[in-house]
Amino acid sequence: MRVLSRLLFTLSLLPPLLGVPLLTAGPAQALDNDLARTPPMGWNSWNTFGCNATEQIVKDTADFMVSSGMRDAGYQYLTIDDCWMERSRDSEGRLVPDAAKYPHGLAELAAYVHGKGLKFGVYESPTYHTCQGFPGSLGHEQKDADTFASWGVDFLKYDNCTASDPDQRPGDEKLPLETRDSTMRDALERTGRPIVFSLSLQPAAQGESPWEWGRSVANMWRIDGDRDASFDGLKRLIHTDLDKAKWAGPGGWNDIDMLGTGNYAFASGSNDPNKRLTYDQEKSELSVAAVLAAPLISGADLRTPAAAGGSGFPISDQDLSVYLNKDVIAVNQDSRGEQGTAVTTENGLNVLRRPLANGDVAVALFNESSSQAVISTTAAAVGLPANSTGYHLNDLWAHSSHVSTDGTISATVPAGGTVLYRVSPRPPARSVWWPVTGSIRTG
Repeated sequence: MRVLSRLLFTLSLLPPLLGVPLLTAGPAQALDNDLARTPPMGWNSWNTFGCNATEQIVKDTADFMVSSGMRDAGYQYLTIDDCWMERSRDSEGRLVPDAAKYPHGLAELAAYVHGKGLKFGVYESPTYHTCQGFPGSLGHEQKDADTFASWGVDFLKYDNCTASDPDQRPGDEKLPLETRDSTMRDALERTGRPIVFSLSLQPAAQGESPWEWGRSVANMWRIDGDRDASFDGLKRLIHTDLDKAKWAGPGGWNDIDMLGTGNYAFASGSNDPNKRLTYDQEKSELSVAAVLAAPLISGADLRTPAAAGGSGFPISDQDLSVYLNKDVIAVNQDSRGEQGTAVTTENGLNVLRRPLANGDVAVALFNESSSQAVISTTAAAVGLPANSTGYHLNDLWAHSSHVSTDGTISATVPAGGTVLYRVSPRPPARSVWWPVTGSIRTG
């Protein structure tokens, strides 16, 4: 793969050398970086801090991810979003970290994050400028990839801040997004450093379908526009993702954007309770994200109140407990890597299923309506084989289990809530010889 990449890169240089402008690209290569074999888990700075993330905030977040148990639960990528760099490149064309926000530079910050057993990510865009007007990577892909690798970057969020109308895009921003993203993919590979590649864009507004070509280019790709921490935003992303399972799998995942659980920033200064998720809705978010094999990237303020110093929106213990549910995480990180699908979606009462590596099936009974409701399905409907001894239904939030002898899978689900079962066939009854009576009993 690396030999082929270098050959294609060399050939790609010939048209410019011959005076021919490079306006098109061939089919994207298959991505084979052996990363993100399960959906990435971690944190991104944007939804809470926007352009105000700093070196100290990142360090405090890393400390919290360790002390809270998030790192050990699997959340490992810590990514700073837009606005981390100066407005201009240096004299050699390299990106320069904002000296006021990151006084010790990003190499030192990456080393701090690595020292906590975490991985470090940054943001860029395949355009001339980022969404906030900072230098973009278009035309500087190899220089930027080499810079990121030299700093110890492990994750790159790659946006697409350009006009929705292609006719209004300047220069090489007119190139197809797949072409521009593939250029950075190849540049990252040539560095020799393993860097997870995440595509962030507005698919509908920009006329893109990254799920159709994303697996050949990146490790994860956004499937719809930005979302806030509201329940409406969550529902929109869920329903957008339900028909895209065939494009996801180990190494490449449909991304439903940053998680809203514990994110209070959108509700700041507002009395509108719909600007943040309720506890039941937060459990729905993690449940459905697990069944859909979506990346688990928190957008919350992951700092202690002491570290926040009276500012910010530090996450509560209750909301943190949602992120730390190891049984739900196990569904999300299942090695089979098959994205779940819908069994039924009627009147806001949804049954979603995901087959797991050991033969179990995760079943989410998701109530997006405004009233409590009974949601029911059957073992056969979710793809489990017939089993005369019935099925174990393990409730992953209640941490309880019961037996369904006839295959019925049902629960009373609160408004906005989800009951998430891990369903497994019961083993066959054993036959035991009783010598005293000379009979065979089963049990």
